[in-house]
Amino acid sequence: MKLLCCHFVAQPFILMFVNYSSTESQRLNSEPHGSAAGFSYAILDSIEQEIAVIQKDGQIVYVNKAWVRFGANNGLPSVDWLQSNYLDICAHAVLSDEPEARDIYAGLVAVIQGMQSDFSYEYPCHSPQEKRWFLMNVVGLTGHTDDLFVVIHSNITQRKLAEQEVERLSLLDPLTGLANRRHLMQFLPSEWQRNRRDGTPLSLILLDIDDFKRINDRHGHVAGDECLKQTAGLIANNARRPGDLAVRWGGEEFLLVLGNTPQEVALHIATGILDGIRRLESDAYGCCTVSIGLSSSIPADDNFEALILQADSALYLAKKEGKNRVMRYTPDAR
Repeated sequence: MKLLCCHFVAQPFILMFVNYSSTESQRLNSEPHGSAAGFSYAILDSIEQEIAVIQKDGQIVYVNKAWVRFGANNGLPSVDWLQSNYLDICAHAVLSDEPEARDIYAGLVAVIQGMQSDFSYEYPCHSPQEKRWFLMNVVGLTGHTDDLFVVIHSNITQRKLAEQEVERLSLLDPLTGLANRRHLMQFLPSEWQRNRRDGTPLSLILLDIDDFKRINDRHGHVAGDECLKQTAGLIANNARRPGDLAVRWGGEEFLLVLGNTPQEVALHIATGILDGIRRLESDAYGCCTVSIGLSSSIPADDNFEALILQADSALYLAKKEGKNRVMRYTPDAR
């Protein structure tokens, strides 16, 4: 929202200096530099947050330099903010169906009407050049005879980006860079439901490195890690669509989710992975093989866990039959 895209977190020490009437607030440029009001304005103008003070009817009676600067830097026409009504601006945004406008307007009105003491709201305000997020705070101006309210917008982009990075890393296996189980448990239910809705098959490839303990014991854990990473790379190369996900299932086990993929196509992919790993050679550990279990289903209920168990049964059979092979799940598999 254009005019709501000015941003804030209420800070109590700011309010200590904002002790002026609406008339005083309009005499900003005429205040002597050494006066108490001039000192207050200088402090507010040095703050990065965009700050406005509004009356109960929404009329703006003060904005700091950061507020004015934000508008100028974001393509807004020259605005006489002291002739603007913030409630009207927000109401217009609601009528324009701008995202978040309804919640922001309702929160602002709730504070002005005394239904709550303050209001906070995080919202995106992306520009063509960058993604940005802001925090809006509204609080009544205490210790003042007039009904005045402080609106503050703070740029929280760095915090949001850091939170997103933490969330991203929490969904990855740190060694291989593949998705971890937490990510899978977020991804698979929604992908299962999508295939159920579309009536399309979903396939799982469950893979286990054969005799991985021998690699660790003979060549060391560094070599074992190298084997895991190379195997993960081959699996990741087959997760190319939004409905695919390559997962480190645990230890030396990996899982590949293939949305909208019939069993025959999944079998072709699994065979390609099997052959690719056979051809891998490493100075660290030599070579290795894998056993693969495959299961496929057109979802008919919410029980996606059953498909994982079927892939696990097929993997067990592949190990039992001599390893280094792909086995498809069948109901009579033992």
